[in-house]
Amino acid sequence: MPHNLPTTTSRLLGALAIAGVLILDACGGGGSGNNNLVPVTPTPTPTPPISTAACPTSGSAPASVAFHTSAATTRRYAPVHGAQQFVPNQLVVTYEGAAPDIHASRIADLAFPGSAVRARVIGTGGADVDALAQRIRSMPGVKSVSRVSYRSRMTAAANDPYYVGFTGTSAPYFETATIPGQWDMHAIDMDGAWAQFTSAPVVGAPIAIVDTGVDVTHPELITPAGVAKPKVARTQCYVTFPASSGQTTGPYVTDTDGHGTNVAGIADGDTNNSFAFAGVAFDAPLLAYRIFPTTPAGGCEVSNPPAQCDATSTDEASAINDAVAHGAKVINLSLGAAPPCSSGDPEYQAVENAIAHGVVVVAASGNGAGNPAVGQPYLDCPAADPGVIAVGASALNDTNPLSIFEYVASYSNYVSNHGTASGGAFLVAPGGDPCPTSTGSCDDSDNLHWIEHIYSSTAVQTGQCASTAPANEAGDCRIEIAGTSQATPHVVGVVSLMLAKNPSLTPSQIAAGLCATADNIGDTKQGCGRVNAAAAVSWAATH
Repeated sequence: MPHNLPTTTSRLLGALAIAGVLILDACGGGGSGNNNLVPVTPTPTPTPPISTAACPTSGSAPASVAFHTSAATTRRYAPVHGAQQFVPNQLVVTYEGAAPDIHASRIADLAFPGSAVRARVIGTGGADVDALAQRIRSMPGVKSVSRVSYRSRMTAAANDPYYVGFTGTSAPYFETATIPGQWDMHAIDMDGAWAQFTSAPVVGAPIAIVDTGVDVTHPELITPAGVAKPKVARTQCYVTFPASSGQTTGPYVTDTDGHGTNVAGIADGDTNNSFAFAGVAFDAPLLAYRIFPTTPAGGCEVSNPPAQCDATSTDEASAINDAVAHGAKVINLSLGAAPPCSSGDPEYQAVENAIAHGVVVVAASGNGAGNPAVGQPYLDCPAADPGVIAVGASALNDTNPLSIFEYVASYSNYVSNHGTASGGAFLVAPGGDPCPTSTGSCDDSDNLHWIEHIYSSTAVQTGQCASTAPANEAGDCRIEIAGTSQATPHVVGVVSLMLAKNPSLTPSQIAAGLCATADNIGDTKQGCGRVNAAAAVSWAATH
């Protein structure tokens, strides 16, 4: 179970140690505090108190469940272009070998590292551009001849303060050990991914978060001003607790833990809104599911958490099935249980069905075992299920500030292969690694060891909802947190953007593309590497 780090300004690292396939736990949970923020009692959202461990009968739900289901309808604004699409009187000629003998003014010569292909941009003067292009195409060695296009500034670049960086930070991470930020987003090159879209805002394919629920009143999860379609497009709760009772259902997903809200924010928090954090998918439709009972008083980060802290795979399967039926294109499962995984389990069957219907399933690899938690050489269920994209956690080692490097977090489960044989994949994404050798209390004050993002204002654990430095934003509920749960939504957001670029890609093709474009961080436990958002989106656009 996730364990508590009981210090005044503790940060949470969830450690997973679950017995039984039918009981699931969140891989890295909500917790408290940030040493750079003043601990405060959160201001709750105006929802009635919850007295039952089952699905709440009241709370906050979106006003509409209408959302986009194809890339053709997800662009909410017209592309931003200049007055002309092409540069007048210019052609670009790509070739291999000697440059073709073209009698025209040379504008520029381009070389591509690692490739034999070269390009020459020429001026055509007053010649017929189309006729000249046709003549050049017949020359030996010429691969292509094209018009030169204009590129305009895009509004997709995020202006969110934690992403942009505060005074005292700089590239490449725009965060330091003492100043918070979003090193994780910069490490996977979100700027490069968003820049490949020609509409504003960037809209990824629909994402389903199956978790502890979502605080749909959080400023980062409400519908942006001027946007007709809701940010949170659907909410649904499935909870069976106690185990002897029947499954309860309903539309309210009030998050009393904070874990699901955090995961949703990383994957898809509102971006470029001059507030708080950037989310990977920028502005994708979000389907929010709650499958965990109401968090008990005192939370679940204790040595022997009660049964009320767990969800059943039946509830998980119900949520997965509902997500598939309502247009989700990628599902985030930041939860799991130790193997063996059973093909007869509802989770397994629901995952198999989702993938068969073209929905990408991404799951956390697991947070190891023991105290301190040590990553194990296996994947938790459902990360180990065939066709699933399993995600481990990477972290930053900043022992030498002049030579910071990424590695696989000490608690992250792993496998020695890439996981692609079954149509899935295994790779890593930023998850942080605070106090890797600590037992019991942990108070790691280094911001670069954590993932900071949003948190629920209704969580049982004390949240951070005050207007405090460095952002001084009202309603900015946030937390520093770590785990494979936090790594997973980074990949989910990237998949959402890949599918927005090319909605015809199958789950196995998405897995192959993630692996083909991942960065090698030089760790034997990285699978096919650490996700590279910009390279993955570029791959999707060309396949």
